[in-house]
Parts: sequence; structure tokens; C-alpha cells
Amino acid sequence: MFAAKKRFSGLLFMLAIIMVLAACSSGTGSTATEQTSAAGTESTTASSETNTDTSSGSDNSNATRIYKSLSGDVEIPAEPKRIVTDMYVSDLLALGVKPVGAVQYYLENPFYADQVAGIESIGDRAAVSMEKVIALNPDLIITYSDQASEIESYQKIAPTVVIPYGTFTNVHDEIRGFGELMNKSEAAEAWLKTYDERIEAARAKVKTVIKPEETFSILEVSDKSYYGYGDNFGRGGQAVYRALQLAPLEITKKELMGDTQWKEISREVVGDYAGDHIFLTVGENNKNYQGDSIWKSLPAVKNNQVYELLEDRYWYFDPIASQGQAEEFADMIVERAEQNRK
Repeated sequence: MFAAKKRFSGLLFMLAIIMVLAACSSGTGSTATEQTSAAGTESTTASSETNTDTSSGSDNSNATRIYKSLSGDVEIPAEPKRIVTDMYVSDLLALGVKPVGAVQYYLENPFYADQVAGIESIGDRAAVSMEKVIALNPDLIITYSDQASEIESYQKIAPTVVIPYGTFTNVHDEIRGFGELMNKSEAAEAWLKTYDERIEAARAKVKTVIKPEETFSILEVSDKSYYGYGDNFGRGGQAVYRALQLAPLEITKKELMGDTQWKEISREVVGDYAGDHIFLTVGENNKNYQGDSIWKSLPAVKNNQVYELLEDRYWYFDPIASQGQAEEFADMIVERAEQNRK
């Protein structure tokens, strides 16, 4: 009986040791879990993300983050899936993101026409259809609108980021800005690497036929006057002055390359705004523009250095369009130089 009791006591002692070891193991696991959780919280805070998903599964479709826009902090989806925008189609496509809806005018951009299949029109620039926007069930809206009533309507539908026209002054800042917004900075840098390579090739091509002192102007003809443009208002400005780095006139730099990017110019003084080369935007009604005696007296006209640009193609000013326009302008300049040498 003593021997049995002794064996029983031994069993109790071994059981006690096992229980202590188990408790220690459990405590260690709990500590590791708490450390991992703390690290995860720190990481989330650093990236301005908040997980609002209360389900027990691993689906993070409801995760959000705070985007610091010019108009204030906006809580947006961490990974938006259904984006509606008015004009920023190019910026999203450059990052490999296809919006579900956009303004019709920007869907007609010829420089990315092969990439817009499946994107729904939400109306034109002057009258966006809120009904169409609602029907698309967006989880993020990106707009350039400065109309308070329109912005309020958007905000009632989905989180809305307002990026006013002219916020970005060059392609690099714009693509990187959208890379930050979409949490796709690596995709932004990859696109810019290709962009830089293509633009450098276009610049090299132009340098073979253009001297550094030769000047370039961007004009548009209307029924009664002309319009002059700077480096951030379409009509090829970004491509001519920023991408290709062609020289503007001093008056262009002074009057059209600051906050003011365009100006109406009377026919009598158009010579003051006419460089050695002129990119002239025209419509279907004034193609092959002949002009009056003042126009015909301009050196660029006399030297066959006016390049007509159809408005439907060259009003666009987004990163993809600017890249394409720069390459097209380089080809135009080289081809015209070869023609003039004959």
C-alpha cells in the first residue's frame, strides 16, 4: 500500500510539472501575440490606415486610410475597387487602375483610346449625371470640380477627393501624386521611368534640327483674334515647353507661364507673341489657316515653321497625352526641317 501511494504521489508530481510547463508555454504564446499585434498597430498608424472591417474573416475590403488632400483629410478605401472620376482617367490608367466611370470628353482622348473599354460615361463636362454616378456604386470619387454643390453631391455618394485643375505643374509631380493617392508609388515610378526614356529620345531627335536660341509659341486661332498659351493649359504646352524643353519667348514666360496660362491676343499684335516656330491650334472650320497680311508677314509663316494642331487631339493635357504629343511634335519638327532643306 505504501508502494502504491508512493507511485501515486510520483504521478501527481509529474502531472504538476506538466501543468506548469503548459502554463508557461501559454504565457509565452500570449506575449508573442501581443507583440505582433502592437507591431501591426504601429505599422497601420504609420501608413494612415484604419481597418474598419468587423467581420471574423480575413477579408479587408472595408479597410480605410486617411488621405491628406488640399481640402482636408479624407477617409478613403485602402484599396478602392470602383472609382469614378471626371478628368483624371489618364493618371489612373498610367498606374494600371481602370475607373468604372468618367466624363465622356476624357473617354474620347485619342492618346489612350485603346484602354477605356468598359469605362462608363457619367455625362459631359458641363453636366455630370449624378444618377449615373450613383448607379455605378463607386467606393471613391476623384474630381477636379470647384463647384461646392457638385462636390457635396459627390460626397453623399462616396468618399470624394478634390484635386483642383492646375494642382500639379508637371507630369512627374502629377503621377507621383496619384501614386500616393492610390497607394501605388512603385507603379508610378515605373511609369515615369518609361516616360523619361521616351521623352529623352524625343528631345534628342529635336536637337538634331533645332538650335537652342530658336523660340516656340503656342497659339490658337478664332474668328476675330488669337489666343496664346503657356506651359500648363493644354494645346501642347506641357509637351512643348516642359517635355521637349523648347524655348518660349520672353513675353510668353512673363505673361503666360505663371498663374495666368492663356490670353486673348488681337490680330494687330500677334507678332509680339509669335516665335520662330508656332504650334497653331485650329478647328475643322479653319484648317490650313491662311490668315491676313499681318499673319502672312510673320517669320514663322514665311519660313514654313507653323505646325497646325487639330483641337480635338491637342486640347488634352494629361500625362499620357503629353507623352504622346511630345513624340508627335518631335516628328513634326524633324519632318518640317527636312522639307525646308529641300
